[in-house]
Amino acid sequence: MTPLSTYHAVAARLQAEIRSGELAPGSKLPSERQLCERLGVSRVNARDAMHYLEGQGLIYRLNRRGWYVAPSVFIYDPTRSHSIRDEAQAHGRHLHTELLSARQETPPQAVVSLLQLAPREAVAAISRRRAVDGRWVLLELCYFRNDAFPRLLEEDLTGSLTALARQRYGYQHRELVVRIASSPLSEQQAQHLHVRDGSPALRLEREVLVDGRCVAVEREYWLHDAIEMQLRGHT
Repeated sequence: MTPLSTYHAVAARLQAEIRSGELAPGSKLPSERQLCERLGVSRVNARDAMHYLEGQGLIYRLNRRGWYVAPSVFIYDPTRSHSIRDEAQAHGRHLHTELLSARQETPPQAVVSLLQLAPREAVAAISRRRAVDGRWVLLELCYFRNDAFPRLLEEDLTGSLTALARQRYGYQHRELVVRIASSPLSEQQAQHLHVRDGSPALRLEREVLVDGRCVAVEREYWLHDAIEMQLRGHT
């Protein structure tokens, strides 16, 4: 095999194997040492090729586990009236949800202001993470007013919270205020998604209003290379 002299050439070889399906989504890539031996390249070129492909969204790194072929990006409408689970099913994607915590707590001050809570008033706080096609890509932190969602923590919180709000609490019509910004992941957030501390993410905050009153605040932290947002509008 002719040695590859630049990281661009190494990246092109791996990209061709990914595009052809030889390296399938979710499969683990050879280590840098194995790439060096297989392709006859320097460690620097192997490492630079990996980072280049990561920037293209073709591969991702799990902390202390190595490099993996990335699934295709998840198409997502943050103003959706249906659940993420419904959106995943519509696009033929496998979605897995894990409940991390569910408890009564006093939320951050910014959430207190949005929900118009009394000082030290507690809310139902729910933390979950979600995997798309086997990759953890989303961390959710949701805060619900107790008077709007009584006994919420006794419900099944692994399913659709959107459907639960409709079916259990009768909130058929909601108004959403959505804010999106880039944000690095904290150490704890990064650990939940198995990435490095400070990894870039898209931070989505959604105010849920019923009859003009904010009853819930949902915060989502998406890995930046795992999502494509599509919104529909009317003019």
